[in-house]
Amino acid sequence: MKTKDYSVVEKLIVAAFLLDEEGKRIFSAEDLVVKAWNVFPETFGLAGQTDNEGKSLHPDSNRVFAEIMGSKPIRKRGYLLKVGEKQYQLTEAGIDYARIIRYRSAEGTTTKKSTLAREIKNEIRRLLSSRAIEKVKGQNLGELTFHDACSFWQISPRSSAIEVSGKLAKTDKILSIFEHSVNENRISFEHGGSSLSMDDIKFLFLTNNTLKDKFKEEIGIIMQRTDER
Repeated sequence: MKTKDYSVVEKLIVAAFLLDEEGKRIFSAEDLVVKAWNVFPETFGLAGQTDNEGKSLHPDSNRVFAEIMGSKPIRKRGYLLKVGEKQYQLTEAGIDYARIIRYRSAEGTTTKKSTLAREIKNEIRRLLSSRAIEKVKGQNLGELTFHDACSFWQISPRSSAIEVSGKLAKTDKILSIFEHSVNENRISFEHGGSSLSMDDIKFLFLTNNTLKDKFKEEIGIIMQRTDER
């Protein structure tokens, strides 16, 4: 995956992640404007302001502000958190997603067996060992509890709306990336002494979707919380 194929949200997540790596755990909206423009000038450059070679001369702050304010996807999905007046930071889910983006970019190169690949494997192993998937495999759906769901997604009944949104988005993305990688034979590993099968992937998706459906009321209550500044 090349950077030109990134969505606007993904480009902003990458820019925010680069700020985080530079030590700016909390950054201003202006910091993000400049970083996003430096990394992706073709997307975040001011229209009509280029030099003779077509290089962008100035950032378009409104382009970035429009994406990070209100209920735009980057915040609605729980990737970016507002922590003060025009102050932001990536959530845990945002950092994880930035790493996923990097992994996708590394596919097909010598770096495809990266740290992220190990992180994905560890996360899949954790999900496959969860009580939730055991109950789904055993067709004991009536025994599923919200505690099982919280453990599966690594949330709690006291989690904030943005935390839950981010964790759900992270789980969806990891399962999607992992399924694609297995289908393309880019990743394979053993779990419980045997190779991962497509049935395992099927049960992961089934468990994730079953939990969302069974506990949509509980999730809905959490998502109604207005605990962000």
